[in-house]
Amino acid sequence: MKRITIDKLNIYQKYGGDNDGFARAGKEVEKQKLNSEDWALIDELIQSLELISNGLASGDFAKKTLSRLAEMADEQAYRQLTKV
Repeated sequence: MKRITIDKLNIYQKYGGDNDGFARAGKEVEKQKLNSEDWALIDELIQSLELISNGLASGDFAKKTLSRLAEMADEQAYRQLTKV
């Protein structure tokens, strides 16, 4: 099973990546779906993808990041994160 699903990504995006806002205002059902480890992983991957898209990462870094993303995310979440 993939750790990053489109449901988890949608929750993350609903709160604009603001973990504190999620902690304060998130619904219990959302918190059951998206834990702090998943939140941190999505944060990390989004930061890495931003570095890649801004040309600030090496080819090797880009390849490893996309490979890791493919392993961790379901197809819909992968497409959303990479805008494919």
